[in-house]
Amino acid sequence: MSRRIKCPECQTWNEDRDYCSNCNEVLSHELKMEQAREKLREEEQQRPLTQFNNYLKRLRESDAPIDKVKFTILNSAWWIFLIGVTALIALVALAPG
Repeated sequence: MSRRIKCPECQTWNEDRDYCSNCNEVLSHELKMEQAREKLREEEQQRPLTQFNNYLKRLRESDAPIDKVKFTILNSAWWIFLIGVTALIALVALAPG
């Protein structure tokens, strides 16, 4: 079964195409979503890091042993926090009544 799609830009009807035959506009929903995801990825990569993220990056890439210990402690504290929140959610979800 063929699918007919009307182009939102030039109002041309297209059969089984991902792009409009007249204006080359994207017609496929999957392609539009992939383009939107790619745009978000690019924007995220171009966004500057926060001060805390810069600090963590500097600690992670440092050769000083004290910096490696600081990074390990901060990273472990984050994981312990996440495990605690997960356990709390599970406790609430499993609590009777």
